[in-house]
Amino acid sequence: MASVTKFHNVLPEDAVNWRYLEHQTEEVLSLFNYQEMRLSVLQDYNQLSKGMKIAAANAESEQVKQPLIYVQTGNPTETTINLRPEGTINVLMQLAPDLVKHQIKRIYYQGPMFRLDAQNQPLEFNQLGVELLGSDSILSENEVISLSLRICQQLGLTDTWLDLSSFGCSSCQPAYFQAVQAFLEEHKDEFCQTCYSSLQTNPFQTIDCKNAACRKLSARRPLINDYLCPSCKANFERVRKIQTNLGNHYQVNHRLGKSFAYYNETVFNLMLSVDGKNVMLGGGGRYDYLSSRLIGKQIPAVGFYLNLDLIYNLMKKRDLFPAPQDHFRVYVCTQSEQMEIMLLQIIQDLHEKKISTLVSSDLSDTDKETANALHNNCQAMVIVRADNIREGKVLLKNLVKNNQKYLSLSELVPAVELIKKAVQQD
Repeated sequence: MASVTKFHNVLPEDAVNWRYLEHQTEEVLSLFNYQEMRLSVLQDYNQLSKGMKIAAANAESEQVKQPLIYVQTGNPTETTINLRPEGTINVLMQLAPDLVKHQIKRIYYQGPMFRLDAQNQPLEFNQLGVELLGSDSILSENEVISLSLRICQQLGLTDTWLDLSSFGCSSCQPAYFQAVQAFLEEHKDEFCQTCYSSLQTNPFQTIDCKNAACRKLSARRPLINDYLCPSCKANFERVRKIQTNLGNHYQVNHRLGKSFAYYNETVFNLMLSVDGKNVMLGGGGRYDYLSSRLIGKQIPAVGFYLNLDLIYNLMKKRDLFPAPQDHFRVYVCTQSEQMEIMLLQIIQDLHEKKISTLVSSDLSDTDKETANALHNNCQAMVIVRADNIREGKVLLKNLVKNNQKYLSLSELVPAVELIKKAVQQD
């Protein structure tokens, strides 16, 4: 069984931070008019594996299966359902068939993805995906790049920069692919089998092999920049000029790598320096040809992803999450038996005024209940006793001012509201 550390169990104190991260992200996405799409965690294996194979440039089936995690569906021999490993393929298959010419869709999705790690064990990770479908304008890719940087800046990662490159188009990629294949054949005996197969399948693959010889040799492979057609060169220069004028920090990196082979023209990675090492927060680029391979209909597209787990950990390390706020809360308790109806009625009245409550489940003395209320950051306290109720009264303690008063039931909620208002003004 896989280690439980490979799965997410978000405790309440962390959930608050995750909500903040998601809220900040969605705030920026709304400024750019991106709409949320909720993708099913369960996906059709046959459809997804077909898409993954196309995305991996028709790699052998065993290579494509690597990121997929199956779910049994009754018959032990059936593996027709898959846990979601990524979102782009699913978005294209759902939206591209109905997209008409000049129609543009701006979509985002976020949540858990599932793949197998290097040890072939299940791994859960959180990811944000953003897709702009229907535009081949140079404006669209610069919009997406600006959006990705803006999200990182909104989250406090203001030192994020771009690795920028071009992967060429259908006119100039074939010559580059041939050059890489020739290089691989020349050095076939020097690469390990894994790296050789990976580069054959995807010439843009990043090689991070334990074998130093593979890494050094990979760094000598041909550069796509030497094979770009005039149109791709001109477009890339325009992208650079736009990013420069926008004041976005970038560096040109023609050895920029991508795990999938479906990208074309502008590609980018979002980078950050952590403890002296460059770390990739996410990345993206154009994938104008992927939809034609998936559904036989070409839809220009550009998008990116962000590794939310990595970003969350960096934000915690840099202390970028806001300090927890003390919300106004009323501690409600009773010191008499059979007061449940009265207690619940008081709680209901407070909730109608949007006042949060914390209910004691014990019958304890006043000192113990007061200590418990203060421990739970409550600013007011209501004590219900049978002898007081017979007189139509309850005890209200102001824990901020350290005073108390017996009030009629009709006076209780207005008095609590006054305490709340005073606390919020302070």
